[in-house]
Amino acid sequence: MRKFRRFLRSRLFSCALLSLLCLAGCALLIVWLPRFLAPVALLERAFSLAAALYVASRRTVPEKKLPCLILLLLPWAGALFVFLFGIREEAEVPVTKLREEEGLFGAASCLAEQVCGMKATTARAVRYFSVGREMYESLLSDLKAAERRIWLEYYILAEGKFWDDVLAVLLEKAKIVDVRILCDGFGSALTLPHNFQTILKKYGIAVKIYRPPRFQRGFSRRDHKKLAIIDDVVYTGGVNLADEYIGEKLRFGHWKDTAVRIEGASAFCALFLQTWGTKNSYTPENAGTIPCLPLADMGKRRLFRRLFPLLFLRAERQILLFTPYLSLDGPTMSALKAAASAGVDVRLMIPHRPDKRAVFFLTRAYARELTRAGVQVREYTAGFLHAKSCVIDGEYALVSSCNLDFRSFYEQEECGALVRDEALARAMMADFQACWEQGTGLKRVGRMLDLAGRVCMLFAPLT
Repeated sequence: MRKFRRFLRSRLFSCALLSLLCLAGCALLIVWLPRFLAPVALLERAFSLAAALYVASRRTVPEKKLPCLILLLLPWAGALFVFLFGIREEAEVPVTKLREEEGLFGAASCLAEQVCGMKATTARAVRYFSVGREMYESLLSDLKAAERRIWLEYYILAEGKFWDDVLAVLLEKAKIVDVRILCDGFGSALTLPHNFQTILKKYGIAVKIYRPPRFQRGFSRRDHKKLAIIDDVVYTGGVNLADEYIGEKLRFGHWKDTAVRIEGASAFCALFLQTWGTKNSYTPENAGTIPCLPLADMGKRRLFRRLFPLLFLRAERQILLFTPYLSLDGPTMSALKAAASAGVDVRLMIPHRPDKRAVFFLTRAYARELTRAGVQVREYTAGFLHAKSCVIDGEYALVSSCNLDFRSFYEQEECGALVRDEALARAMMADFQACWEQGTGLKRVGRMLDLAGRVCMLFAPLT
């Protein structure tokens, strides 16, 4: 009931109400106007033609354009949808050819520097967390020991034990260190008090909301990062600051997520400051011996959708993948299929229990498509799988906030780290193997459901 009242008071409610009124108006136009007013029907065709030209002119992959063009078959509503919630353009970033002799990490570093300006650095130590509870305990310990800065950037901050324990430390530390909080305006819209920004500022904590909900174009552009910077210690991965991630609240059974702690990687400060809107004044320092590459999308500069195909095509022996959502664009799908066809052991784990049924149906449809090319797929049965991590050739470890889907590739701001460290890779491989052995095979479906899945794949770029 409290969440419902909060929803009624939030900007999200006004946005939802305006959207419903817009849809109702479109429905009336669809039913009545073309039936009685031929000139209006002609105007509608001109409107749709303008929308089609708009879609065709956008700089993005064909998969993003196709569903929008299909929607234009709907009178008025399709064109209105395209103009209001349509295609987000990408920046034209020329990438020079990556030489084979650079190796996987070198090629990824070259790509990251060209696309988003991030340079590889070295870390003193790295630690993998196979569940959110482990990260929670380590994070609190580091927060209490902070001496210079605490910068938090999360998609979801939610009232509960996790956030309350973190906040208690922040209120104390704000007296002596630089404390800043960035959270997404949609992800945290219903999980925090509407005046929490004002409250925290009274205690000396700087707070910024990324794109607060309002009726506007590009509403789906969200800050999906999970990033904590405490002095020169960094946490990143899939864990938000909410109770389900540490097992305090059971939404879909055990919540399986992963994160990584990186010690001595000041280069991550640039990722936070980019979103905060402050000029970066931090120069990457080589603090240790473990090669580490900070990763992030920056506005229209989309890194992850380019990075995954590069990693998959350069794998030589094995690819192990966790992802909660699966809807792949052409390059990523082709790269996974090519790796499997070349004899690489490609294994993918997806949830068995859905949190969003429509998206889950789409995930299984894409998974079935991959199995036809030799990719092994299993479903996580112990609860809900929310991890977004990858191990390649037992040497390269990628932990991030990025799902293998269109939304993460083209809409949301994501972050993560690629680390070249066999010890970290072994820990992640052991975790993956334990989940793999307890998982179940992909469920077979009849021809009609398989056909329905293929049809839904046409509209995957809109999800």
